Amino acid sequence: MARARVERVLMTPPPKSAGLRTLLVFALLLASVLAVSACERPSQPVQAAAASNQTASSALTASSGAVGGAPAASQPATTSGESVNPQSAAEGGGEDVDGPPPLRLEPEVLDFGIVPPSVTEEGIVKLVNTSSKELEILTVQPSCKCTTLEDMSGRKIPAGGSIELRANMKAQSAPGRKGAEIKVLIDGYTQVVTVQLKQEVSLPVRVSPSYLNVVKGNPTTGRTVIESIDKQPFTICAVGGRRPNLVGFDPSKDAPRNQYILDWDFERDFAPGEAKRYWLIETDRADCPLVDVFVRHESTVKLPRGPVPSDYRHTFGRKEQGASVDFVLDVTKMGPDEKIVAAASEVSAAKIELLGAVTEGEVTHINLRVVPNADQLGLTWVPFKVYTSAGREIEQAIWGQYVPQGHVGCFGR
Repeated sequence: MARARVERVLMTPPPKSAGLRTLLVFALLLASVLAVSACERPSQPVQAAAASNQTASSALTASSGAVGGAPAASQPATTSGESVNPQSAAEGGGEDVDGPPPLRLEPEVLDFGIVPPSVTEEGIVKLVNTSSKELEILTVQPSCKCTTLEDMSGRKIPAGGSIELRANMKAQSAPGRKGAEIKVLIDGYTQVVTVQLKQEVSLPVRVSPSYLNVVKGNPTTGRTVIESIDKQPFTICAVGGRRPNLVGFDPSKDAPRNQYILDWDFERDFAPGEAKRYWLIETDRADCPLVDVFVRHESTVKLPRGPVPSDYRHTFGRKEQGASVDFVLDVTKMGPDEKIVAAASEVSAAKIELLGAVTEGEVTHINLRVVPNADQLGLTWVPFKVYTSAGREIEQAIWGQYVPQGHVGCFGR
């Protein structure tokens, strides 16, 4: 019954006579539901969040003119959906409480800390009922597909007691900070409690900021901090295949450090027309021989012309000379009868072989293999195309480094 009531709230537009608070709550609940479809790609979370916020903002703008209420900024930051609950109001002898439920979160923020790329971590938040009345959960809504949790609809929190909310958060593949939310709607209260989640995705060697934003109108020079998370000294062998420009460090006389400042200049460090999507930093660490920095520039970010990749970061790290590597390219927006028919490399350094493709729901998993030339050594960037039966193409690239068998430490060629 509780689920049916929540669905009615989400599916039924608020009446024209509704007050500003009702319209505000409805708009934010709708925005929360729309945001669940957002997934993690470097350029997608901002777009998804903006779309959701715009939905809520449009509804608020319309409602403020109709009822003459206060601006949206006056509403609490944790406010979301309002539950239309005539049955409970009748049973309880009154209307829903116009405010948040008496819940305390322990911890207040679920911080997963530093997480390796594409790894899923689980966390627990305790929902503590600080009132003398039992509370019932109507629903919980994550803001992102990267967050999964059990169905808690209908769960009851005893007076003065608590229950655990377990949440899994999958790290994006690209380094950087990530945040998400879980909204908890309690029966009899118009406001939700919002559980904040956060994490930082990073390799053992962290780069800050994690990308270069050199699109038109932005600075084309800057400095980047490169440091080891475990604070152990290491050596930066090369950046973009060239000798690094490190501030205040002379490798000929200075001992390795656990932190460096890299001075970069887009026009100096990238040959015209040769900028790639990722700038590769080579180190002497066995657990992190390559560190990638996303380069946001007009020449590196291209709109897809065919099915849309779910991820753009594909790397095989460091491999010994001649080793082939299998990997998966996930895409969406395939046609109803569209099939993956072929794949081909666009460079002579390595071949790309199509191993097969499987569709699950809206996602097609394309299994591929990169096969290098027997004599290929050093940094290897392999742009490739995947072709569909509808004559469409998917353009991607995979990169890594090949070294002689048994090689450790810096390698240059």
